[in-house]
Order: sequence, then structure tokens, then C-alpha cells
Amino acid sequence: MKKLLTIIGGLVVAVSLFAGFGNTAKAATDCGCDTSPVLGAEKNKIIANLISSQEFKDAKLSVRNEGFSWKGVKNIEVIVNHTFGDALMIGVPFYHQDGSIEMAVFINGHYMGHNPME
Repeated sequence: MKKLLTIIGGLVVAVSLFAGFGNTAKAATDCGCDTSPVLGAEKNKIIANLISSQEFKDAKLSVRNEGFSWKGVKNIEVIVNHTFGDALMIGVPFYHQDGSIEMAVFINGHYMGHNPME
């Protein structure tokens, strides 16, 4: 039950962090969460592990079937949420031909869904 609550809470935080424009520091102060971005070599390792996982490949196929495309790792965001037991949250942007962007969210390597960036 505790794991389920952690995942649901993490999803709510991830959606609030990745659903709008702005920086992660502002989002963290808005939700009252203790977060920190992951940068540099550590970020690259996390992204490499994610994109080589079957979970990512399945999610990418699903989102691409909805008409979105993935343009590589350049704009992927990686955040650690210390409020929810150091949950690792990764936001992967997908782009539509009409110009809209949706962020696919992964928490601790598990695909949680995708939402518009508005």
C-alpha cells in the first residue's frame, strides 16, 4: 500500500512539475516539494539507462502511434524528488505536427503517462 501511495503521489508531483512551462525550481516552490535537478554525467547515465529500457521503448511506440514524434535526448528533464523518498522523475518531450508538445513522465523507470505542455 505504501508503494502505491508513493507512486500516486509521485505521479501528481511529476505532472505538476512537467505540465507547464517554467523551471524546476519554481515548480518545486509551487508544490511544496523538495526537488533537485540532475545534471551532467549523472543525467546522461540516467537517460542512457532509460532509453535502453523496454519500458521506454513500449511507451515511445505507444506515444508515436498517437501521432507524436521523439526528437532525441536533448530536452529530457531529470529531477529527484526528495519528498517522496528520492523518486527519480524523468520527463521526455514528444512533438506533434501541429506544434503541440506532450511530456511523457517516468518515475523510477516506470511509464506514468503523458500530458500536454500548456
